[in-house]
Amino acid sequence: MSDIRSRFKLMPLHGIIMCIVATLSFISVFIPMFELFVQYKKERVYSLFTLIMSPRVYVQLRDTTVDLDFRGFGGLFFTLTIVVAVAALTMSLGFQLYSHSRNTKRLGCLTVMVLFIARIILHIFTLNKFITPAMIAANNLTEQRLYVVQSIVGNILCVVLFIGIAASLYGALGLKMNMKLLSYPYIAWIAVFTILPLVLILFRAFFAKTSGGYIFNLDGFKTLFANKTVTAEFYGVRVTLQEYFSVFLRSLDYALWTTFGCLVIGYPLAYILQSRAKKLHSDSGILLILVVLPMWMNTMLRTYAWRAFFGQTGVLNTFLQGTFGMQEPILFLKDPILSDVITKLVMVNDFLPFMILPIYSVLVKIDESLGQAAADLGANKVQTFLKVIFPLSLPGVISGIQMVFMPSMTFYMIPDIITEGSKTTIGNTVQTFILSESPTNQQAGNVLSLILLIFVLVTMRLLRNQDKEASGSGGLVL
Repeated sequence: MSDIRSRFKLMPLHGIIMCIVATLSFISVFIPMFELFVQYKKERVYSLFTLIMSPRVYVQLRDTTVDLDFRGFGGLFFTLTIVVAVAALTMSLGFQLYSHSRNTKRLGCLTVMVLFIARIILHIFTLNKFITPAMIAANNLTEQRLYVVQSIVGNILCVVLFIGIAASLYGALGLKMNMKLLSYPYIAWIAVFTILPLVLILFRAFFAKTSGGYIFNLDGFKTLFANKTVTAEFYGVRVTLQEYFSVFLRSLDYALWTTFGCLVIGYPLAYILQSRAKKLHSDSGILLILVVLPMWMNTMLRTYAWRAFFGQTGVLNTFLQGTFGMQEPILFLKDPILSDVITKLVMVNDFLPFMILPIYSVLVKIDESLGQAAADLGANKVQTFLKVIFPLSLPGVISGIQMVFMPSMTFYMIPDIITEGSKTTIGNTVQTFILSESPTNQQAGNVLSLILLIFVLVTMRLLRNQDKEASGSGGLVL
């Protein structure tokens, strides 16, 4: 017994995972995971074991009786599955515990991987062959009225088996545990969902779709930079600008004000939170939850709540009319200047947690002895903050700026809802172009996305340089 315990202790991680998966694969034969529906009603839940123990099903309907016989089917798939499950469990334990040869262990892992794959195939076949066309025809039903689905337990089993396949493949290839391996799924994710879309945007910016395929042209650039001017209003001043340049300026205006507002409000809040955390020797978890709590609600719902608050018959107008006896409501959302201010206020409220959290995470790590040293050298609280605390917190400030400025530059939901579509932003424009049926407009949308991407990358590069300087310089000398 002690020898077996020592062998278990020496078993590698992938071997332990294989044994656990093989055990669960065997146990799953006796766990109900197939749900039988007759006339849109769940009649029974089967495991492979109950399928052979109770293979006949009689369901009395209003005008007929459903008679299902799973004797041959249940016995066959139960036998095959139990053989595969037992073999996988035996192999995973046997090769890992009693084999001393590295090649033999790799062969055992390969064998277990094949058995896990066979287990998944049998599970899928069982699910698909549970109800045959002959059963449906014999009972005068349809596929919509007589069918079988797998329960959540079946879904979990499939996930567990895939984990077992990955572990056994790891052992079959003879790989050594390396933390770099954990980055490969992330790299694949980035390649598929980040790099590939960017490549497609670059391609579609220069190639237009035609009936014969894709051809190179610059029609998207011509559409975007056409000599077409519009009269826009910024802070009460009407100016005439190129159409899409005015859209860019408005989006940049929203992003700058949102970032500035979040920084002005967020830094003091983060400073108060970290002061409380250090004073009470806690992590201010409850206060942080209160900061993050609004993010748990959908952005659209929060925005519509703000719109209802400032609406013509909203809470604010009702309060003003009831308190000050105003005869007519103030049209906050109709006035260009007021609606612009409200839009920026709502965006600041929406992005504020993204500024507070990185600043707080940096401030809370600053050693209190630095402030005490500054006080010993004759600095007052203001000087200590300006020359020690704030320079050391710049990495958090720059991270917060990145997290707020970049998304708010392309965010269009809040301006669109608050201003009822009267203010166009880059996000609106890209959406309109991409959803257009015109290939030229779609190409223009990709061109605009490409230009915006370049602008964001340049901005991030500048902020990153500032972040390096801030993290490298530390506090200023008193």
